Amino acid sequence: MVTTSPYARAGSFARSAMGRRGSNVRPYDAAFVAALETRLQNGEHLALYGPRGSGKSAVLAELESRLVRAHVPCGLSAVTSTLDDVTRALARAYPAVDTLDVTRRTARYRLRTAADQRAGVLLLDHLDCVSNAMVSFLRRLHGGLVGALSAVDVDDQRERQEMKPWRFGALSVRMPLTSARRLRRLLDARRESLNLPALEPEEQQRLLAAARGRPGWIVQCTELARDGRYWSGRKLFLTVLCTDTEVAVRYGALDLVRPAAPRH
Repeated sequence: MVTTSPYARAGSFARSAMGRRGSNVRPYDAAFVAALETRLQNGEHLALYGPRGSGKSAVLAELESRLVRAHVPCGLSAVTSTLDDVTRALARAYPAVDTLDVTRRTARYRLRTAADQRAGVLLLDHLDCVSNAMVSFLRRLHGGLVGALSAVDVDDQRERQEMKPWRFGALSVRMPLTSARRLRRLLDARRESLNLPALEPEEQQRLLAAARGRPGWIVQCTELARDGRYWSGRKLFLTVLCTDTEVAVRYGALDLVRPAAPRH
C-alpha cells in the first residue's frame, strides 16, 4: 500500500514568474541546462552559484520538468535551510516510500534505500545553511544514488568564500549571466503581457544596464512597474524603480517597496 508521506505533502513545485503572463522567453541557455541534466543523471553533486535574480530558480524548475518527463525520480526544495528540507525533497522524488509515523532517521534510511534501487535527482534551491548533519546525509547519497544540484545565492566575494561546496562533495558551477539580447526580449515580452506603457530607448537601456545580466531582476522590475507610483503619466521614475527592484531582488524585501493592502 502506498502511504502519502508528510514530507511528500509539504511544498509544491517551484514556480517562476519568468514564464507567466504570456512571456515564453527562456531566461537561460538550453544547452547549459541540458549539460546539467546529464551530469545530474550521472550522479554528480553540483553547486550552482550566482547573484540573486540570475535565473537559478528558473534553471531548477526547467530541470525538474525535464526529469519528470524522462521519468527520473526528482524532488525539488524551494528553500533549503535544514536537513528536513532535503528529506522532504527526497520524499517528493520517492513518493511511494512510507515515511508516515516513523522517526526522521528511519524516513531517511528508507529513502536512501529507495534511491539505491532507482537513482534519482535532488534539486535544492536557495541553499543558505549547510549543517554538519546535512553534509553527512548528502555525502551518503554520493556514489550514484542521487545526483544533487544546490542553488546558492552569491552576490559578493564574502558569500562566495562562505559557500564552500566541497564540504558536501559538490563541484562549483557558475550560473552564466543572460545576454543583453535575451534580456531585451524578456523585457519586451513582460511589458506587453503586463500592459505596461512603451519605454523610450534610453529607459530600456538603463533598465537593461541595471539588470546586469539577471533575468530575475527584469521580472521583479516589471512586476513593480505595475504600481502607478512609479509613473508620472507615461514617464517612468527610473531611479526609484531600479533602487526598489534591487532591494526586492537582493533582500526579498517586497514589503519595503510595496504599499500595505488597503483595509476594508
